[in-house]
Amino acid sequence: MHDQQPQGNAALPGGERPVWALIGPGIAALTGLYLLTMPFGPAARLSLQSDLVLSSQSALLTTLVAYLISATAGGALGVGLGGRLLTTVGMTAIALMITGVLLNAFAPDAGIYLTGRVLSGLGAGGVVGATVAVARRAGRSPGAVVAILAGLGLLALILGPFINQGLSSALTWRLGYLITVLPLVVGLIAAAVSGFVLLLTRRPAQPNSAGMPYPPAGQRPWNAPPET
Repeated sequence: MHDQQPQGNAALPGGERPVWALIGPGIAALTGLYLLTMPFGPAARLSLQSDLVLSSQSALLTTLVAYLISATAGGALGVGLGGRLLTTVGMTAIALMITGVLLNAFAPDAGIYLTGRVLSGLGAGGVVGATVAVARRAGRSPGAVVAILAGLGLLALILGPFINQGLSSALTWRLGYLITVLPLVVGLIAAAVSGFVLLLTRRPAQPNSAGMPYPPAGQRPWNAPPET
């Protein structure tokens, strides 16, 4: 006879996470990939350079290079900590992204714009790293989860410049940053709710008077003789 070990109500084998725990971080990760490429529609790039008095080289450094460097640093932290602290890492990263895109949207000069790109890149890298770390252990088909997220991420990278090009031509390049606030707020709320649910559902079973946890409902007590 093998002893039966009790588990919490939402425990999954091998430290897996339910797929729904990735909704908030996943939304933010896709938004972060959109933010990587969206400034590079021709109309958006030229308008940004004109408003912030940037040369082509300076615009490239502040818009792309700063974002990539900070995203790389954030990604390393996200991969390292996201598997154990998904809610903490996810919410912190999304808060950084919201702060960054607001600074970008209302930047009066190149210095504020650069600060915004660094913050949003750091947050985007963190949430992408955390999402990848957890997606590999999500549910019963981690490969399918990773493939879906990768496909959506590629779509976000491709569509970013085209969406922002249309917004810049019709209105202003700043709107391309402002429209990301809504999905980021949704992602932040979803991350908070899923973290709260996981906290409640992963409580260990309560011990009985003998100091041993009660077995799950419908399961025979340990060492009890088989039913005849």
